[in-house]
Amino acid sequence: MKTIFALVAFLLSTAASAACYLIYTPSNELVWRGETSPVPLDAYSIDDEVRKLVPNGHMVISDERATLCPPLNLTSPRKTMKQRAEEMKYEQGRSSTK
Repeated sequence: MKTIFALVAFLLSTAASAACYLIYTPSNELVWRGETSPVPLDAYSIDDEVRKLVPNGHMVISDERATLCPPLNLTSPRKTMKQRAEEMKYEQGRSSTK
């Protein structure tokens, strides 16, 4: 009987670690994917925590295997090409004055 409980516990722990966490924007664009939760799952409101990362976003927890869950994080603000070009000009100007 102990063997059966041990086997069930092992299977449940393996299943829990095989989760894939996905966060989508309101327009259903995938912006976050990973094997670990991006928010604390013991939070009072998981929805509020998700919306701190992605305004009006929603999280889906899937039982896909890790091979189908490659990491993706597009939640941080991205720079436009114009912003990056301006940074490069500034960096080049600083290096030529040294």
